[in-house]
Amino acid sequence: MNGEPIFPILLFFCFCYSSFAIDTLTPSRPLSNGETLISTNGTFALGIFTPPNTTNRYIGIWYHNIAVQTVVWVANRRNPIPDLNATLSITADDASLHLTISGNSIPLWSSPSFPNSTPNPIAQLLDSGNFVVKSLDSNSVLWQSFDHPTDTLLPGMRFGPNLKTGIDRNLTSWQSLSDPSPGKYALAIDPIGVPQLVIRESSGGWIWRGGPWNGFGFSGADPEHFFDLALYQEFISRFISTPEEIYYYYNTVGDAISIVNMHQNGTDRRYEWKASSQQWDLVWLGPSDACDFFPACGTNAICDANRSPICRCLDGFEPRNPMSWGRGDWSDGCVRGAALGCGKNGTDDFMVVRAAKLPDTTEAAANMSLDLDGCRTRCLMNCSCNGYASADLSSGGNGCITWMAEIKDLRVYANGGQDLYVRVAPRDKGTDSCSF
Repeated sequence: MNGEPIFPILLFFCFCYSSFAIDTLTPSRPLSNGETLISTNGTFALGIFTPPNTTNRYIGIWYHNIAVQTVVWVANRRNPIPDLNATLSITADDASLHLTISGNSIPLWSSPSFPNSTPNPIAQLLDSGNFVVKSLDSNSVLWQSFDHPTDTLLPGMRFGPNLKTGIDRNLTSWQSLSDPSPGKYALAIDPIGVPQLVIRESSGGWIWRGGPWNGFGFSGADPEHFFDLALYQEFISRFISTPEEIYYYYNTVGDAISIVNMHQNGTDRRYEWKASSQQWDLVWLGPSDACDFFPACGTNAICDANRSPICRCLDGFEPRNPMSWGRGDWSDGCVRGAALGCGKNGTDDFMVVRAAKLPDTTEAAANMSLDLDGCRTRCLMNCSCNGYASADLSSGGNGCITWMAEIKDLRVYANGGQDLYVRVAPRDKGTDSCSF
């Protein structure tokens, strides 16, 4: 997608400052009136910036060593600085950060406090772009900006919920080009059922679903793009899921610079910095077509952006509301044309849907001890099981996911995707594919 316009919220800010030439705040050395912190290797800067078309000012972090000023984190995104006399300081007694203005003791923004636990507290801007609070005498981090992202994911950041602390490290869009306060859209990992990547609105509803992690990437991202970074030599990506924490992260290799941004218009974007052209190149965004919007074809149906109409029922299923379906309203989805045997009237079978984005996994379950044959057997034993698929493709197929509810938000790709096995009555057995 070279040549695409870069994300406008990162352009044309006013950065008026004198460099501190240091990376650390101490109780005796606050940051005030246009001064900046610069990370040790010069990659990132922290200071005050002004978005376009406003006089409001904010404490933020941006790339210091590239031509396009790119803000990646904002501290006081809900409470702008109204005048020039602003100070960011760290307290000696409880290691908390405070952004204050002259004559007002109530801070515009502050970080949590840690009373009597940190001798010699400091706040340091790291070369990763992480702003951390810790003791001068210890590397144990008390607070970090990486746990409170705004709209941008940087290499090394953990993205996803910490179920133990309750921190949900999601990306929330800016309200507008001139206003970094939280906007309408958030990119998050939903932990219910089998964890999956989603874009949700402020109302809580989903507008896009990237699906579960399949060992290479999230199922709803094309294998050539976005979070499937294992196929890029420039990236190393990982997904970790434990009872205490669920998160994704990536790291760049060599001199590659890449970020993920939750745009104010509701699209999730990944950019790469191109030194040759001195600009950010847009390499992926979603939703990107009609099949990307959740759930485009309702339940028990397939969305294929390369066909017309884009929605059709799975083999063995028929429209729940034929009149609406015929008019192009697919929201009611499809229902089975014949009842399943469930071991009573014959043996059910499975139809394979190839090149698929795995369906909604909210009511699915993962079992990493089963191979696909074992998963098929387990699914047949449970009348509530409507389908299964491999959980991890990176090792040739390891573990499986089973769906205990209707198949929802299923789409296929011209390239990429994986096999999904949908339970059908014996007479409905067949192969569904994006290529027939």
